[in-house]
Amino acid sequence: MKLPTPLFDPQRLRIYPRLAVALYLAAAIAMVASSSAMIDVFGKPLGYDFITFWAASHLTLGGEALAAFDLHRILDAEQLAVPANTEVFLWHYPPVYQMLVTPLALLPYGISWFVFAGAGIGLYVATIRSLFDEGFASKADVVFLLLAFPGAFICVFHGQNSLFSAAIFVGGLLLLERGRPYLAGLAFGFLIYKPQLGLLLPLAFVVSGQWRVMWATGASAAALCGLSVLFFGPDLWVSFFANAPLVRDVMEHGLLRWEKMPSAFVFFANMGVPMSFAYAAQIVVALAVAAVTALVWRRQGPTRMSWAVLIAATLLVSPYTFDYEFAILAPVLAILAADMSQRGASARDRAALVVIYVLPLIVAPFAQATHFQIGFLLLVFTLCFATRRALGLSSPAPL
Repeated sequence: MKLPTPLFDPQRLRIYPRLAVALYLAAAIAMVASSSAMIDVFGKPLGYDFITFWAASHLTLGGEALAAFDLHRILDAEQLAVPANTEVFLWHYPPVYQMLVTPLALLPYGISWFVFAGAGIGLYVATIRSLFDEGFASKADVVFLLLAFPGAFICVFHGQNSLFSAAIFVGGLLLLERGRPYLAGLAFGFLIYKPQLGLLLPLAFVVSGQWRVMWATGASAAALCGLSVLFFGPDLWVSFFANAPLVRDVMEHGLLRWEKMPSAFVFFANMGVPMSFAYAAQIVVALAVAAVTALVWRRQGPTRMSWAVLIAATLLVSPYTFDYEFAILAPVLAILAADMSQRGASARDRAALVVIYVLPLIVAPFAQATHFQIGFLLLVFTLCFATRRALGLSSPAPL
């Protein structure tokens, strides 16, 4: 259904995203052109975190999967990708993801990064554009709106995998809407590659009585884990769990850059509180967002707005959250925009949507300058906004 007046000015919706994409492309060209021996002006390898994926793949293809958790061996492999690199990028992923990225080193590093990023962008756009209402904007405008989302840009810049995570959430959502719970569960099971992203799914499925998709999701995740054991043996899982204390130490000592981590733990730790307090705050936040998710799913079932709440809440559960995971907010924004187009929205709600869309670009620079992790507050704000709309607590105004 088309509304008499669009949610946002059509001309601005057409021009601004295209301008942003052009600026991203110019920035990418400038970064590559100004790099030396594939090291950018910030001293990081081009592709950033992707170097870890390629290195783990190289070691795995060489029959040394366990070596991915050895900092000396992973650095050696990373220097095969970018010889001038001197900084070690540690591998912390479970064997399922190591299995999935194994083919990456079959291609030279630069080409592999390009293919990986292109596949992520393609899946991200192909799935999420289906969430927009037909009356919101043209198909081309929606594509540019998705490409211009700063969360997506940050993800591609880091060579990270959050575009795939967003596509998994939306792919499963769409399959569930089409009455295919087993295929939806098959899709959701792939979130086991980053287990913290699937923590709220069982809760949501149980309280809403979505038993078929719940069991299918569990079976899919278990099958992927079993397949990884078949490929690598159980020792790789032992190494993955044994690596957890190192991840904790690296995070607690700020070796993982806190300005890029919009979690409750970092929000409070950045203020100088004891680590025990920061962890307690993270637990409280995780329990609170789980309760909100359960409430919405119990009342509404698996509606699109319920999914917006779950996805927003997911990013608040773990202390180990990075700015490149703002890309996972793209489905939330799409669902909110469609809901506002259909039910109407006040000027305040429209402004809120723009803030959520734009703010990820400044989260890390702002935190670096002020030692205040505004990204955590942005995630809390997003969850509150989605919850209000999901429960009908907002008062939409005619457009």
